[in-house]
Amino acid sequence: MNIISKKMTSVLTGVAVYYPLNTGNTWTYKMKDGTTYTNSVIGVGLVNRSEFIMANSHANTMVKIRKEENFYLTTSYEAEKFLLFLKDDMITGENWSIIFNANGFENILIVTVKQTGLTKEVEGRLYKDIVQLEAESRINMNGQMIAFGFFTQYYYAKGIGLILTTSSMGDEHALISYELK
Repeated sequence: MNIISKKMTSVLTGVAVYYPLNTGNTWTYKMKDGTTYTNSVIGVGLVNRSEFIMANSHANTMVKIRKEENFYLTTSYEAEKFLLFLKDDMITGENWSIIFNANGFENILIVTVKQTGLTKEVEGRLYKDIVQLEAESRINMNGQMIAFGFFTQYYYAKGIGLILTTSSMGDEHALISYELK
């Protein structure tokens, strides 16, 4: 499916989207060890108004996120390579792959929609209309697909964005505050 070459319009904010994109939006997370960090939308593309620049205060990095129709693409996996990481119209059981190069290896995340329409409490706040994604990490080494048994769970609430990230290693990044413009 070549979603990047289509001419598209996108809904960028509001209750119908899993990741509201607008300059000035911020999401602050608390990690399991108590450390906090903020993801911020700090700019918009000059040519493509559906392309945003995001900053992460903990990693001190900037990435691009682009919205094309119901598809969210990011350069966070591999510089300047837009890869699908989220959609607004998901159904339970659906999956897709994120394939990127890092540390000299081809990495694959197999993303599966585990549940939709969830209600979940995170840091004392109740969120509704949540989708739970699970990503399995694999690597292609010498032509052999190697599964690590490492899974990451992402919880997105419609109209708000990413509210919780957990992993099979016990990691947790919980949304503690957000501001949407």
